[in-house]
Amino acid sequence: MASKHEVAIAAFTGCRMGEALALRAENLDLLAGTLTLTHTKTGKAREVVMHPELVALLSDATLPTEGYLFPSPRTAGHITRQAVDKELRQVCEALELRGVGTHSFRRSLATNLHGKGIPLKTIASITGHESLNELSVYLDVTPAQQRAAILSR
Repeated sequence: MASKHEVAIAAFTGCRMGEALALRAENLDLLAGTLTLTHTKTGKAREVVMHPELVALLSDATLPTEGYLFPSPRTAGHITRQAVDKELRQVCEALELRGVGTHSFRRSLATNLHGKGIPLKTIASITGHESLNELSVYLDVTPAQQRAAILSR
């Protein structure tokens, strides 16, 4: 069963849902405000600094002190991305939200950071994209950004 914590991790860090679900207790350092993603698409571990709101949320949570942070109730592994996808789809259908999936959090973080003028290389280091071309797929341009660009001439 999914919880708000894995969704919060994905939303605040821009990690892939599978990366969040594979987190183990030893990957989370609330005192330092970091988490280490070890099961990444690229195979390279990366440390991500957590936003203070995420640190506070996770500090208040009752999370396992060993093993997976999000253990499966049925197996020795962690809950699956497919299980989270299914629950998220059900919630979004009930709210009549279209086009929302587990990757939406990743896209939103990248787009929001880009809109705040954060350098693309910095965003790529947070999201784990190896190239700026890969990252550019996640960046949406808002009408406000288009307007600001045109008016800056």
